[in-house]
Amino acid sequence: MPVRLFSSLGLAAAVALAVMPAQARTPRLSLVEQAQSCDGGASCPYFADVYKADYAFRTAFKVAIKKAGLKRQRWVPDGVTSPLKPVEIDGKARLLSSVCEPHNCGHRYSILYDPATRSMTGVYLGSDAKGEARTVYFGEPSIAEADLLYKN
Repeated sequence: MPVRLFSSLGLAAAVALAVMPAQARTPRLSLVEQAQSCDGGASCPYFADVYKADYAFRTAFKVAIKKAGLKRQRWVPDGVTSPLKPVEIDGKARLLSSVCEPHNCGHRYSILYDPATRSMTGVYLGSDAKGEARTVYFGEPSIAEADLLYKN
């Protein structure tokens, strides 16, 4: 009797897989992969979501700002963000986004993420302790990248 039960269960599982739609069996794309094929609109993954969910993205951000002598602001994971938008710059596919301090978007990061190398370039725009404007680029952006980052 137990053998018959197991073979019936095995048959049921095989039938269920056979009738399951193909998209249900397709592996889920990561948020970075979703962003790469997105149009940059509101349905695309946002900076905060990717920052929280993707270790490589989060690490690239932390490493790049640390090398520039910046500290990650505590509001970054929950800041006001834009969707990741695919762009091509200097012949490379990148993801463009930004995050700013809630209720104070005078303090913000604009970033370009390279999924292929898992690296990031960006700019921090804010103010220093004296209230003076402060602009710090990180990740060694090219001139074209720096221009795009500043305008984003």
